[in-house]
Amino acid sequence: MPFVFDQSEIEWPDDGSDPQPRADQFVYLPAPEYGGQHEPVRFSLDVPPEPPAPESVPFPRPSLWDRLRGRKPSATQRAPAVAAWHDARTAHAAFVRQRLLAAAVPALGELGVRQLYCRYDGGNDEGFAWLDSATLRDGTRIDREALVEQLVAHKLLDRLIARGVTRRYDAMSEHKQVASFMHDWLCTEFAAMLLGSGYGTGEHVLYGAFTVDFDAGTVVDDPGADPVTRNREIAR
Repeated sequence: MPFVFDQSEIEWPDDGSDPQPRADQFVYLPAPEYGGQHEPVRFSLDVPPEPPAPESVPFPRPSLWDRLRGRKPSATQRAPAVAAWHDARTAHAAFVRQRLLAAAVPALGELGVRQLYCRYDGGNDEGFAWLDSATLRDGTRIDREALVEQLVAHKLLDRLIARGVTRRYDAMSEHKQVASFMHDWLCTEFAAMLLGSGYGTGEHVLYGAFTVDFDAGTVVDDPGADPVTRNREIAR
């Protein structure tokens, strides 16, 4: 799990700026302590049947007439509707994630990719993840830009569009759209599997890295990750 610096009991600078912790002030937290999953986190490429659209199960709210009359349903009355609303969104999120994996992972495998190494950081109610590098089956390690170039040549965007994962954006080049998918979407999905969908929420700063192994179908955190960040400052 991540390296974490707790901000809840520190003295903040008088100028209102964010404090910049040193790398040696971070503490590495095992998975259960941070709220994530037990490792290794396993994933598959199986896509479940598409569930009903989440919008078909609206969040239960009192009607305008009830609000005007000051009437509110009790927690017991609202509970089944709230549970159905959460279940619908959970099922849809699982479908979207699996559809994404089923489209992207085989394309990476065809290029000989065995592992992805992703980094993450965040805190103060934000979490970020991005691709660092990839390892091929022959042991060669390539950087993210080299991988993106290969994925563009391999027509990954066309595959994603055909599987309903995304669409083509005229304002973005194909290279930029594939890079955004790899950095901001695919790695973020794997980070959420490992850390929980709300990683970065709370009065803390975090950083870390993890390895996605396509042969084993696992996501494993790196307990020796270097203090590399893109969205939070760490003092050297």
